Amino acid sequence: MNVTLNTFSQNLQYNRVANSNNKRQYTAPSFAGSAEQVAESVAKQSKFGKRILKKGTELFDQTGEWFAQKVIPKVFDNTVTDKFSDKVKNCDNLFSHFLAVGSAITSGMYMYKTLTNDKMDKDRRNTLAVNQFLTFALSTAGAYMLDKSLANWWQNMTVRYASNQCNDENLNLVKEFKAEVEKAKAENVEIKKANDALKAAAKAEGRKIAKEELQDLKSVKADKFLRKRIGDYVADPKQLELLNKKIKGMGLLKTMLVFALVYRYIVPVAVTKPANILCDKYLAHKKEKEAQKA
Repeated sequence: MNVTLNTFSQNLQYNRVANSNNKRQYTAPSFAGSAEQVAESVAKQSKFGKRILKKGTELFDQTGEWFAQKVIPKVFDNTVTDKFSDKVKNCDNLFSHFLAVGSAITSGMYMYKTLTNDKMDKDRRNTLAVNQFLTFALSTAGAYMLDKSLANWWQNMTVRYASNQCNDENLNLVKEFKAEVEKAKAENVEIKKANDALKAAAKAEGRKIAKEELQDLKSVKADKFLRKRIGDYVADPKQLELLNKKIKGMGLLKTMLVFALVYRYIVPVAVTKPANILCDKYLAHKKEKEAQKA
């Protein structure tokens, strides 16, 4: 909402005197823009407003400094965080893992609230909590499966997008990326054969093979590939940095959209009605048995 604040006096007597003097024309300050901009502009032009802004800025800086000195070091500068960071630093699915953990916390709170709801009978609480758990489990499995199945297609889309941004008319980036993917697939076939041979030899010797003895499968990631190549097409460092950020963000965007779609729409819509039907049938069957016993 845009507002205009005009502080010009409406006193007609004052206006007539000012005009008759013909010495100087009084023009009151005028502020235009959004409500927030008007408020900030007014505050800056008054002594009281300046003091408030100064105090607020000082308080914000002090709060940030306190967190930086007292809270952040305790959270991040410890052996637990160091070990966790070391284990996940090369993880390709870290973002999706955090989304799943967040959903687990949310679903756990829903189940806890359901099980402690005194307004519902015990059987209804239990079946509803089971329903919520199954919805979370199916959503998580479905989100990981869909995210993985779209990975190759999305990587090709990312490289094609970068190619268009780089004015790569011959799509050399796309061709080179596909070539590297095919090369990695061929090498992985040989790596699997070598690993299988090592596992068979270890089994024959009656020992368990160590993870360090096996070769890691090769994978070609679009963001890493483009980070090495798009510098040949984009000369401006700022444009290059911006394009790299966009490319990295595309991978996060895909995972975010997949998890949000599966968690909030696909599985709840598909599962809720059948789960409610089964819940009602179970409760009706249980009540019928209790009636027969009585």
